[in-house]
Amino acid sequence: MANKIEHLDTLASEIEKQAGGFSNIATLTHCMTRIRLILKDSSLFNTEALKQVEGVKGVVFNGEQHQVIVGMGTAAKVYSIMNKRMQKNTDNSEEAPASTPVKKGFSIRRMLNTLAAIFVPTIPALIGCGLIMGLINIIRLVAPGLVDQFPELFKLFKLIGSTVFAYLSIMIGINTAKELGASTSIGAVMAGLLAMPGLADITLFGEKLQPNSGGIFAVLMVVVFSSKLELWFRSIVKESLDLILTPFVTILVSALVAIMVFQPIGHYLNQLLAQGVSLSLLNHGGGAVVTGAALGGSFLFLLLTGLHQGLIPIHTEILNTFGLNYLFPILAMGGMGQVGSCFWVYLRTKNQRLKKTLMGALPVGIFGVGEPLLFGVSLPLGKPFIAGCIGGAAGGALMAYFQVGIIIPFGTAGLSLIPLVGDGQIIKFLIAVLGAWVVGFIASILIGFTDPEK
Repeated sequence: MANKIEHLDTLASEIEKQAGGFSNIATLTHCMTRIRLILKDSSLFNTEALKQVEGVKGVVFNGEQHQVIVGMGTAAKVYSIMNKRMQKNTDNSEEAPASTPVKKGFSIRRMLNTLAAIFVPTIPALIGCGLIMGLINIIRLVAPGLVDQFPELFKLFKLIGSTVFAYLSIMIGINTAKELGASTSIGAVMAGLLAMPGLADITLFGEKLQPNSGGIFAVLMVVVFSSKLELWFRSIVKESLDLILTPFVTILVSALVAIMVFQPIGHYLNQLLAQGVSLSLLNHGGGAVVTGAALGGSFLFLLLTGLHQGLIPIHTEILNTFGLNYLFPILAMGGMGQVGSCFWVYLRTKNQRLKKTLMGALPVGIFGVGEPLLFGVSLPLGKPFIAGCIGGAAGGALMAYFQVGIIIPFGTAGLSLIPLVGDGQIIKFLIAVLGAWVVGFIASILIGFTDPEK
């Protein structure tokens, strides 16, 4: 245990050091596998030195954000250590807090990073509740008598598993307001308003209102609006009236705009998305297979640019509309293709450093954490990356053909999705994964790779 703690401390210290110290860090966040940094002076960031640190699986610069890949589970622990040190450093300093974001104009990259910061904190709850629901499905499949024997207990388990989906919009509202520097309680109120059952009893301007008809799209729009309104109004109102007037005006104005503007817009966007998914992924012709191949084969390019973060609300709305998310399993095949192509590299390489990297990266890649393979092996070598994309296309085509969906919006990929796939779809899911592995492996044999000398 001591060695593990020392290793985490060393990682935290090295990231701090190579980032130019806490005084140079404007924002510090993390996702499942990465420490994410926005720096005041990017020229102080030492990429090459960080890549040599044991435990660092890759370093990516994404727009204005430096991302240090340290792996599943490790990212949260290293972030916790760094955040505590950063707070202590701030408390002992007379300067402005280092964690205060630098105010900048709008950009697509910044918007995508904000979306990631909003949704990533919900992943543990989604996975935990999703696995409970998946466990119920597996028990119902292999031991239906057990469910019949303890019906109330399994009702309770189902209730526990579905809790996150009942309150996901409120969680998103809180995270959005927090990310924008506004009141999280108002963010929760605005998100909760759109789902209030009592809306169904109200007819406004001849139109009957529908609870939650705008979905996550409407939640994001209204909480962004309310947060901006709150911050603006607070800047102009007298301090003595701020506590009373700011929340009153913010909630009242935002609520009316939400119901009359953002809810209808969100509903329209949801209809367009539903039609698009039905036409491209849920038809029984060759179009779905072609679409699946294109998505599975190209997803890693999207991942490298950071644009995949823009898909997070779409994943959530597909789940809300169809009860299963049919898009995420297809995209996950990009990582499975990398597993197949890199397994051939493992068998053929004579480079001991590369082989050691593969011994650690392949097992976690199989279960859906693909960054170590992607940034440590396939991208640096080049050709295995292309072979992996070909494998991803094959897996995506099979996934679309079988119409496999998962019971949560998004999460980890690979074999870790097994308990989360829809009823009766586990075998189909495994066939698609195997297809991605095999085709990626064969493509890697055919394309080859240049074995590094050192």
